[in-house]
Formats: sequence, structure tokens, C-alpha cells
Amino acid sequence: MSVFAPRDGLAGAARVTFSAASVIFMYTIVIGILNGMDVWDPEHDVLMSHVHSGTLGWITLGVAGIAFLMFSEGREVSVGEQRRANTMAWALVGAVVLYVLAFLAGDSIFEDRIQRPIFGTVLFAVVIWLLVWFVGAYRAYESASAARLGLLLGWISLLIGAVFGVILGLYTSNGNVPGLDDQTAARFADAHPPAMVIGYLLVAGFAVVEWLLHDDDPGRAGFVQMWLLFVAGIIINIAFVTGKDEQLAGPANLLMIAAGLTLLWRSRSMLAPSGWRGAGVARFPRFALMFLVVYLVLLTVLVSWIIRDVIEFDALTESQEGLLLAFDHTMFIGVMTNVMFGVLATRLASPLTALANKVLWWGVNLGLAGFALGLITTTAVLKQIFAPIMGASLLFALVVYLRELRSSHVATDPVIVG
Repeated sequence: MSVFAPRDGLAGAARVTFSAASVIFMYTIVIGILNGMDVWDPEHDVLMSHVHSGTLGWITLGVAGIAFLMFSEGREVSVGEQRRANTMAWALVGAVVLYVLAFLAGDSIFEDRIQRPIFGTVLFAVVIWLLVWFVGAYRAYESASAARLGLLLGWISLLIGAVFGVILGLYTSNGNVPGLDDQTAARFADAHPPAMVIGYLLVAGFAVVEWLLHDDDPGRAGFVQMWLLFVAGIIINIAFVTGKDEQLAGPANLLMIAAGLTLLWRSRSMLAPSGWRGAGVARFPRFALMFLVVYLVLLTVLVSWIIRDVIEFDALTESQEGLLLAFDHTMFIGVMTNVMFGVLATRLASPLTALANKVLWWGVNLGLAGFALGLITTTAVLKQIFAPIMGASLLFALVVYLRELRSSHVATDPVIVG
């Protein structure tokens, strides 16, 4: 029996979101390759669709797919819940596609771009719907799980970021937000990017790494990690909303570093040279963990800039913009893309996926390292070399995995990761 068969827990809903995520990500990648090679300078609306098709179309749909698998693992799932999950999956796909198209349309439909907050609100409603299911599924388990807790907290953080996103859409559309003064509205709008990249994605990334590497660990350390990260994300949100980022960014960063060091210590044997030999598909969460370290280092640099008040987000220097882009791509590709393919690789095994995995391990991760170095050092030739390597590797793997998602010839049992 296929582990992505509709009758197997909520794998049918996961198949829907992973398949849609893969198709949407191809659009993201093509823009990224052309832009990274400096052969095309997309206009702002296209770039915004590129960003949101990556963070929502690829990552958030993928996180939803992981949640359907994680929160149905080891428990009986009724036919009614399977149907509801499938409906939620299709609703999330539809809302994400509409939201991405709203960015791509720019002012070609409405001059004030009002479609963005409208479809953002639709997506917000679907996110709430899934959160209700998250809570119910989480409570259905008798034993606690740090990974499930982390993914639940990550989805709550996504909801917070979605609120800021709708406010940002209203603010850019009307120049004001009903019920908020201009300064408060601007701060809420500014809080959207950090709420998503730090508050949401960092918690979600940790949760999936926890699931893939430490799911059999009953200790408290995993739970402590998740709460530290969630609280840190809340502090970051408060910092930007209140304009106290110089005072609060440092303490939040310390909590994130503490969580990162805890996970590194717990994973130390897996990261040793002997831990990589014969690791198979478990290389994916190991690569993700390495990029989590890079992400936290870059975040610490950004926080130091904020504390010393040497960065203006509305007037970035070329080197500052490069570091910010490297920071984002480290999370989007280095962490989240590795863990998402890590989950797929444990469920879909074939000679083609084995080849795709090798292409991902080396083409994507080395490509990302070179691309990020080019961004940080503002060396154009590095970006032009490594962007197509990373992008082509991702496209090949996506085609292979999309084929396997639509095929019945898949592994009958998950591959053991550890």
C-alpha cells in the first residue's frame, strides 16, 4: 500500500498539497534563475509573486502536507476527517494560488491593488480553518511530541504573520488601515516579514528536523526548544509593532541561539563524520541543521545592526541587501527545502528519486552556498554561476518527485530516518 495513498491516514491530502507546491515552486525557480544570472531584472510585482510563491506556494503548502502526515501518524483517522482534510488541502491550494496571482497582477486590475488584502483575507480564513484542525489533531494523541508541538506553534506564528500581511496589503493599497493611526499601521506592516521568516519558518523548520532526527526522543529538550523559539518569535513581533526592536531584538536572538545550541548538542553524533556515512535520506535534515546554524549566524549579524542602529530597511546598502537576501534564501532553500524533500524522500523511494536525492544534496546545497556567498560579498559572477546550478538541480528533483507523487509505484513503508 502506498504511503501517499488517500486511504492511508491523511496522505491523500498531503499528496494534494505537495503536488501543488511542486508545480508552484517551478514558477518560483525559473524567475530566480533568470534574476540570479542577471539576464532579467523582474519588475517589483513579479518579484513579489516570486517571494510569495516560494514562501506560501512551496513552503507553506509543503508544511501543510507534512502536518497531514505528522498529525495522522500512529492514530486512526476517520473517513470524515480524510474528506475534511482533502477539502482543506484544496482550499489552501486555491487560496495560495489566488494570493500569488494577486501580487503578479499588480495594478493591472485595480490601481490600488486592493486584490492583495482581499485574497490575503481569504488565505487568512483558510489558515484559521487548518489551525482548528491542528488543535483537534494534536489533542487526539495521548502522548506529547515535540515535533507536533513545534509544528502547531509554527502554524500559530503563521497566523500572526498573516494578520500582519493583511494589514500590510491594506496599508500599501490605501495608505492607511481603518482603526489604526499611520505610525501604528506602518509598524504592523513592517512586522510582517520578520513574523514570517523568523516567527513562523524558524519554528516550523526546527519542528520538522525534530521529527526526522529525534522523533523517538522522549526527553524535555525538544519541547524546550520549541517554546524558546515561539517566545522569541512573539518578542520579535512585539519589537517591530512597538518600535522597540533595538531593545528587544537582542533577547529574542539569545533565545533562538539557545534553542539552536540545544538542537546541535542533541544532534552532535549525527553531524560527526561517522554520522553521515550510510545516512541515506537522513542527510536532508542534517543539511537543514547545518543551514540552521548559518541562518542563526546571519540573524545575529542582522540583530547587531538593529541594536547599533546601522541599518535602514527602507534604504539598504548593496551589501546589506545582499546579506538580507542570503539570510532569506538560507531559510527558504537551506532549511525548509531540505526538510521538505527529506519528508518526501522517506515516503517515495525509487531509482529516480535516489538519483534526485544526490542531485539535491550536492547541486542544491553547494549551489546555495555559492549563491549566498555571492550575495554577501556582492560578487555577481558567483551568483551567475551558482544560481542556475541550484535552480536546475531543484527543477530536476521536482519533476522526479512530482512524477512519483502521481504514481502508484512508491515505497510501501516510510524509510527510517535517524
